[in-house]
Amino acid sequence: MNNDTQSRFDYSGQRGIGIHPENLAKIALSEIAKGSIDHKFFNTELTVSIFDSIINRELDHSMNLIKNELERGLAIDFFFEGVAPVIAEKLGDSWKQDELTFSEVTIAVSKLRLLCQELETRYFEPISPIKLEPKILLFTLEGENHTFGSYLAALKLKRENINAQIAIGYGETDLLKLLEFGNFHLVGLSIGSETMINRGNIITDRIRRNFSLPIVAGGSFVTHHKALSKTCLDVDFLEPTPNEIKNLLSTDQS
Repeated sequence: MNNDTQSRFDYSGQRGIGIHPENLAKIALSEIAKGSIDHKFFNTELTVSIFDSIINRELDHSMNLIKNELERGLAIDFFFEGVAPVIAEKLGDSWKQDELTFSEVTIAVSKLRLLCQELETRYFEPISPIKLEPKILLFTLEGENHTFGSYLAALKLKRENINAQIAIGYGETDLLKLLEFGNFHLVGLSIGSETMINRGNIITDRIRRNFSLPIVAGGSFVTHHKALSKTCLDVDFLEPTPNEIKNLLSTDQS
C-alpha cells in the first residue's frame, strides 16, 4: 500500500473528518454492543486495502479481496454497516479536499455499489422475506451528491423486514406526487452537507402541510453534526435505529 493512500485515511484535523483508527473501532464496537456483529472486526488496514483496490484496480480484484476477507472471518454485517459506509464517506471527503476528481469518485462509488449488490444475497441470507407493508421512503434531494448512504440504509432496514424504498434526485413536485400515490407511512431525508439544510426544511415543511407522516433524517451531515442537526432540521427523529422506526410506524398506524 503506498503512502499516499495511507495518508488519505489519516486523521485530517481541520481539513475534514478523515478516518482515525478509533473511528472504525467505535463503529465495530457499537455494532457488537447491539448484537448485530458477533465476529471479529478489522482495523483500518483492511478498509484502506479495499479503498485502494476500488480506486486503482479492476472490479474483479476488489471483489476477490472482499470475498477472501469474508472467508477469513470478516462478518458480512460489518462490511455493509462498517467498512462500506466508511469508504463511501472517505470518497466524498477526498473529492471535497481535491484528492480525487469528481469523475474518479463517481466511478469508485459505482464500483462500491456493484460490490455491495453482488454481496446482497449474503447480507439478506438469514432474513425472512420482506413484508409488503408498511412502506417507507428514503429520499435524497435533487443536486445532493451523497446518495450511497441511502442505499445502505435501505438495505439495513430491509433486513429488519421494513419495506424501504429509495428516491434519489427527485424534484419537489415529483417527490410530493410520489408520496401522494405511494402509500408510504414514513419519510426519511438524507442530508449530506450543510448546503442542503434549507432545501431540506422547505421540502419537509411541504410534506407536513400535505401529509400526516413522521419525518426522520440521516446522512453524513447528521452523523457528524448531531447537536447542530437538532436545532436546524425540522424533523421528528434523527438517525433512528430500525427498532425506533418500527415504533414510529406503530404509533403512526395506531
